[in-house]
Amino acid sequence: MTIQHSVPLRLMSWVMALCPLTLAVLVHTGFRSVPLAISAPRLPALAFNQYAVDLHKIHPTNESQAYFVFQNRGKEAVRITSMEPSCGCLTPRLQGDRDSMIEVGEHGRVIVRMQPANTSPGPHEYTVMVSYTDPEPQEVLLTMKLEIPPSTITVSPPALIAYHPAGSEPTVKDFVITDGRGTPFDVTDLAVNTDLVEAFIGETNRTAAGHFQQIVTVKIAGDLPPGNTQVLLRIMTTDPDFSEIRVPILLQGPVPPKADDADPALDHEHAHLPPLKD
Repeated sequence: MTIQHSVPLRLMSWVMALCPLTLAVLVHTGFRSVPLAISAPRLPALAFNQYAVDLHKIHPTNESQAYFVFQNRGKEAVRITSMEPSCGCLTPRLQGDRDSMIEVGEHGRVIVRMQPANTSPGPHEYTVMVSYTDPEPQEVLLTMKLEIPPSTITVSPPALIAYHPAGSEPTVKDFVITDGRGTPFDVTDLAVNTDLVEAFIGETNRTAAGHFQQIVTVKIAGDLPPGNTQVLLRIMTTDPDFSEIRVPILLQGPVPPKADDADPALDHEHAHLPPLKD
């Protein structure tokens, strides 16, 4: 009995051992492999070396600047359409006032300027939203951080935006200069770079905490030219550390009507905004 069944059993063992190999050969020879297609998301064209700049503690009398270097790594030229700062105290621009069209492979630099003498002591963070076409609309957020040391001179408000639609009355606004060091100073002169704004030296006083304050008043003309006008108020003092304080003012006049716009009632796309914003 043992001799009769030994051969079939041994044969069956060989067959079972060869089954996985046979199936593997059939699978690999009977079906063609198909490559797996994975669609990667399209990367933005403008790539920045850094998206956040920390200036750390800065001297409040100096104008601060942050630089953001970029390159167009896309396959088409892109156009920067706008650079919107989070604060009126910021002035973003392209280096060299170059054209907003960035060719493929081209480098550029966004410069963000700020006058920190108008800022309260402590840490601050500001942003600039850069919008461009890729050719679809794209946005990138740039961040600038800094710290103002305590006991310094501040201006309130640090910047001013005045919107005057057609037929507006003049606007009068006070700026309060406060010396946190408690040291009195004199404002010797005021200067503005436009006839649309007049500046006057006002009264002086001391706060309950003993801080010296100086009032500077500006009067903005009621009739402003169409569009936006950048104005710089320069305040000269007798303080050697703060010999000149700069305050930015943005004037928004009526938006000129389009060539095919015959309705004068559509004076400004932001007509719902209040006349004045700090």
